[in-house]
Amino acid sequence: MPALLLLLLLAAAPAPARAGDPYAYYDWEVSYISAQPLGVKQKVIGINGQFPGPPLNVTTNWNVVVNVRNALDEPLLLTWNGVQQRKTAWQDGVLGTNCAIPAGWNWTYTFQVKDQVGSFFYFPSTPLHRAAGGYGAITINNRDVIPIPFAFPDGDITLFIGDWYNRGHRELRSALDGGTLLGAPDGVLINGLGPYQYNESVVPPGIVYERINVEPGYLHCTPSDFFYLTLFSSNLNCTATNIKKRR
Repeated sequence: MPALLLLLLLAAAPAPARAGDPYAYYDWEVSYISAQPLGVKQKVIGINGQFPGPPLNVTTNWNVVVNVRNALDEPLLLTWNGVQQRKTAWQDGVLGTNCAIPAGWNWTYTFQVKDQVGSFFYFPSTPLHRAAGGYGAITINNRDVIPIPFAFPDGDITLFIGDWYNRGHRELRSALDGGTLLGAPDGVLINGLGPYQYNESVVPPGIVYERINVEPGYLHCTPSDFFYLTLFSSNLNCTATNIKKRR
């Protein structure tokens, strides 16, 4: 009888809790901020005051929750370029699968980076907001149980390289709507900063440019250290993502 009672108690006991895939939470405000990447003061689109926006750094199979408040004066959509959106196509952030977030409203994107590893990026998909910024990196790391076919890096360097216009996105949009080509860009930005003054007649003085120092003694690195170098094209005309490794 005691043995039967024990079996009944075990059957009635709740099943042990099983840990699910982790969640990563982000809270973003998308707004205009002032910048002058090519020496001309203009409004750019920042996220939490950053241009480019903050990175999403997660691990494969994690659930990602991004609460986006649209502080712009126009409807906004963010798309997660390269993320497969398995069973969450309505979170892709493009017209046809999402309604735009009205000005002053918020929307919470929720999706899982299922079985993916690599470098991707997000950007505003409409209406030509990408010409003003609003983009940033997505890094999906491998789980410890899934080895990578190279040494673990000593550092991670991410570069956004793309053309830039001193005209605002509204002016650019109006030109395209009127059938006018945008023409050559005013310059090239690296991580939201202008070019080095390689020629005084071409690049005006006072422009802040990106500096990446991996010399021995900086960032605790040595000549034998191994780095990830991730390059993103933030051009308006094309998009490409490449991953390169360098010793």
